[in-house]
Amino acid sequence: MEAIKLIAKVGTSLAGRMLHYDATEGRMREITLRTDPDCALCGECPTITEPVAYGEICSIPAELQEIDTTTALGILEEGFDGILLDVREKDEHDWAHIEGCRLTPLSEFERHLADLPRDRHYLVYCKIGQRSAHAGRAMLEAGFPHVTNLGGGIVAWIQSGAPVITR
Repeated sequence: MEAIKLIAKVGTSLAGRMLHYDATEGRMREITLRTDPDCALCGECPTITEPVAYGEICSIPAELQEIDTTTALGILEEGFDGILLDVREKDEHDWAHIEGCRLTPLSEFERHLADLPRDRHYLVYCKIGQRSAHAGRAMLEAGFPHVTNLGGGIVAWIQSGAPVITR
């Protein structure tokens, strides 16, 4: 709403304030925000004084692709020629894992990154998809060209009824 008000030049801006809505109690309150004197944009000695192209100052890796369990199962059933990478810890892997996967725990990931072939496709998974997304982004930043994350991880895989190897 603030953006619409600013564009339409109507109403009073919430600049310097935050409106907090508590849905459980049906109440609103206004909170005054203090400026940060060290802020690079609006502080006492700003270093950002004009618009900056974000891409010029930050290295932005290629987007990590993500697929759902149905798509992943289809790819594996067709004879996936890449590496299925499980980035969970050993005890999680022992509990349940997808057949044919390679265990590379995220806690040891940096150490194993140099050992992974770069010319293969990777399908990376963890418990719910967050750690594998982190690992996938790290792989993209390290120059791996083909990395895909299994959205929802092994939890979604199991919920879909796809086969797993259990202890």
